[in-house]
Amino acid sequence: MFPLRFLLLVMAFTLVSPLAPQTFAQSDDESRVLSLEDEYVYGRNRGPKLGYIQPEVFEPLSDPLYRAGYKNYRSVGVTGEQQKMTAMKRTESLGSILACADGWFWPFSRTARKNEPAGLEIEILKSVAEKHSLDVEMMWVNMSTRFGYGAPGGAFDLSINRGLCDLVLGLTVTGSDEHQLDPSEVIYTKPYMSTGFVLVTRGAIPGLTSLDDVKRMNIKIGLPAYSPMSDYADENDIPHETFFQNFRVIDAMLDGKVDAAMIWSGAISQAKLNRPDGDLRMVEGYVPIPEMRWDSAWVLKNTETEFKKFIDDAFDEMLESGEIKRIVERYGMPFFPPSE
Repeated sequence: MFPLRFLLLVMAFTLVSPLAPQTFAQSDDESRVLSLEDEYVYGRNRGPKLGYIQPEVFEPLSDPLYRAGYKNYRSVGVTGEQQKMTAMKRTESLGSILACADGWFWPFSRTARKNEPAGLEIEILKSVAEKHSLDVEMMWVNMSTRFGYGAPGGAFDLSINRGLCDLVLGLTVTGSDEHQLDPSEVIYTKPYMSTGFVLVTRGAIPGLTSLDDVKRMNIKIGLPAYSPMSDYADENDIPHETFFQNFRVIDAMLDGKVDAAMIWSGAISQAKLNRPDGDLRMVEGYVPIPEMRWDSAWVLKNTETEFKKFIDDAFDEMLESGEIKRIVERYGMPFFPPSE
């Protein structure tokens, strides 16, 4: 009579063994293991999968935790003594970088569930932390409130000014936010990349490489309404039609209403996920014109000079090694170096 433990082990092995990779002898000394090819998905390599699986994403308007105040919750405890420290000392004492980001600003940040891609800025920050044996603690903020109720600096008042984080992600240095920086007493880090309006087509259009070609070839492009790009097109006689929001510009191109599209480079990642069969391509070699290109940076208190140097030095190192470029491009977004 066999012991119960032995029977359980036999049963477990019997159930699992058919799932093991099959091996076929190629010779007496070697064997070949059949396995699925890894599928590449923006943001993370999920391992062997068959086909694209739509990620479970955070939806701020219906998520009960967010609506109940989760966005203002900091998961790590900060003592009264630590609150009085500088950001750099507090980071060292906690073993964590305290950061705030928008709960839904794809592909830069989002509150991800089930180990889904968290956003390129979250990955950049985690890489900075790991290089110094630190963790990252995130608090989620609606960054659009910096233009709404409580502005200037509304979102900053709900986050960094309350001492809930030492770093705010997701800022674009356009100059239009400058009036918000003084009341909030915050400054930008060094930029880590730049974004801008890029030329996108459905399939290839031979001879199209620039906006001059758009005019020369009389190609009608779709643009987001009330954007800097639509103003530029009006001023420079570029044939165009405007639509509300970037995704509607893409839809108009796929429906044949326009021949090409000029959209914000951050919107390409989402467009490729939403329209996987659209054969969407950024015109090869296209770089945003200077008037339609802006740097991306983070924000911190202007008194935190040591912490600013910590982040700036990390950006310099990661830009030189190409790490930031690799992270950005994994999300299906074109990388452009800082314009400074």
